Amino acid sequence: MREKKGKIDAAAGGTLFLDEIGELPLDQQVKLLRVLQEKQFYRVGGHKPIATDVRIVAATNRDLEAMVAAGQFRQDLFYRLNVVTVPIPPLRERKEDIPELAQLFLKEFAVKYGKPLPELAPKTIILLLNYAWPGNIRQLRNLMERLVILTDQERIEPEHLPEGYQPNELAVAAQTPATRPLAARSEYEELVEALRTTYGNKSAAAQLLGISRVTLYNRMKKYNIHTD
Repeated sequence: MREKKGKIDAAAGGTLFLDEIGELPLDQQVKLLRVLQEKQFYRVGGHKPIATDVRIVAATNRDLEAMVAAGQFRQDLFYRLNVVTVPIPPLRERKEDIPELAQLFLKEFAVKYGKPLPELAPKTIILLLNYAWPGNIRQLRNLMERLVILTDQERIEPEHLPEGYQPNELAVAAQTPATRPLAARSEYEELVEALRTTYGNKSAAAQLLGISRVTLYNRMKKYNIHTD
């Protein structure tokens, strides 16, 4: 049988990112542990050990300690991996990141599929900010890919979102600065409300107000408003 190169081979001398490490079957956990302990591995179909120097970065949304207690994850592998832990809050707890991440994914898939880069309408951004994101960043990324594939308009409006992303669209829209009479609000109130609505995200707030980021920063400076 011909030897085949795998991920460990490809990552030699660098870093290998293992997503959803908690889903790794027990037999594969043994193989990964061996790589970490012995600094060597066998290619598929190979019989000679190959030395390797690779850094492992693993991610999971599962409680590995609970899995260890339940016998679903090897304790020795857990301690091998648990050298430096960086907790990352779920997307619903850092909503200010949503507009930038959405734009990043839109650019990625526009390039991938050779399509023009669409713009997110302010009301669409508000809906994304108010969504719970049970599937975390992966769900946001998948949604942006779907929108790039299925939407040919230059601007992604709320009606372009799949069913389920706009259950409270009217209630949400009623709270946004864009739906209230301008005469009833001062420039300061508009600015504060836009920043509150977008969870302090300046790019989204500027788009919501229909102004540039430079203008937004100037107004924040004018009223001594800080979001950090």
